[in-house]
Amino acid sequence: MNPIAFAFAPIDSLWRAVSMPLRAAFVIGICYAINRFTSPAHPWWHWVAFGMGIAVLVAWARAARTIVLLIAAYYVGRWIYRKYGDDAKARFDAWMAARAAGASAPRTSSDARRSPDSNDVLRLLGNEPALRAEGIVH
Repeated sequence: MNPIAFAFAPIDSLWRAVSMPLRAAFVIGICYAINRFTSPAHPWWHWVAFGMGIAVLVAWARAARTIVLLIAAYYVGRWIYRKYGDDAKARFDAWMAARAAGASAPRTSSDARRSPDSNDVLRLLGNEPALRAEGIVH
């Protein structure tokens, strides 16, 4: 699936809910005119109206689903922020400050059990002797 289309799917479903009734009216109007000019004794345009009505209902249902999901995401996010917001932000800031202070300190042998940062991973990637020295590969 196209990631851009996936990202804009909610906007697309809301747009279709607005544009589909207008498209349906245009298509039904054209079909009605064609039917009246070509075979007025045998009306068939109402089948087009029936099918377009189903398409409009489906577009509205998809838009309703999108609106319900957006409202649910808003309330869940608001609940999470009210429950954990300030405390989580303070813990994250403290964690980032500790990582920044630890990154400037020189490496010692006591750092053997710490989680690697991106520089360590890039240093070890494709470097067989360094992997053996770290004990990752035997």
